[in-house]
Amino acid sequence: MLQAHRESNVTFLTSPLLDQIPGIVHAFSTRRADSGDFPLGGDDPLIQDNRDRFMAAVGLEAWPVARLKQVHSNVVSWVGDNEFVNEVAEGDASGTSLPGIALGVMTADCVPILIADSTARAVAVVHAGWRGTSEGVAPKTVDRMTSGSRVAAGDLSAVIGPHIGVCCLEVGEEVFDWFAQPEIFERRSEWPRPHLNLAKANRLQLVGAGLAPEKVQVSTLCTRCRGDLFHSYRRDNDRSGRMMSVIGIQP
Repeated sequence: MLQAHRESNVTFLTSPLLDQIPGIVHAFSTRRADSGDFPLGGDDPLIQDNRDRFMAAVGLEAWPVARLKQVHSNVVSWVGDNEFVNEVAEGDASGTSLPGIALGVMTADCVPILIADSTARAVAVVHAGWRGTSEGVAPKTVDRMTSGSRVAAGDLSAVIGPHIGVCCLEVGEEVFDWFAQPEIFERRSEWPRPHLNLAKANRLQLVGAGLAPEKVQVSTLCTRCRGDLFHSYRRDNDRSGRMMSVIGIQP
């Protein structure tokens, strides 16, 4: 169960699972703020102001942000000592062992995943749509975090944030063929086509990558159903804003 917070008139969510790790700062944004709708994606100056307000509210004010040009892939970037943080990398996940750097992804139905190890030595953020999920972006991120003996998979905790639920994610039969896990689809007599459970798919992949089942928390909040809290592309199409999910290690 995610916890709701309101700071400086900005509403955001955090996970008790990650809150218990000293040195980790993280948050999932919502569309709620004193100014009404609160989109965080795009290059408009107002959007940048919203993003700055969100980062300040969650305790990441003035932190450099490692940004991604999200392309629905399984590409994972690693922010290291020799990489320029503010350079935009193409991909759908990023990780770092460096303190004082915020990692973030934008979503409006896709699954945001925040990952941290138990001693705050490494963190990662993942954007997992159905294509990225089918290509294993989450376990590939775990592999990148654990390569070079940075951390052990068994020491990682992961939180699957608000996303479009199986109740609303109708997909075509061609999507069914992309996955080797039939158990992540649901069929009902009232549904003309199968529905995909993205959270279940990513949870299974994370546990398969070595995370303990009790260390993978899944939000049951559906972005399409909860128009009071979240932006949703499936619900609002091109009028939809974006939410931001962030994580970092305290300096």
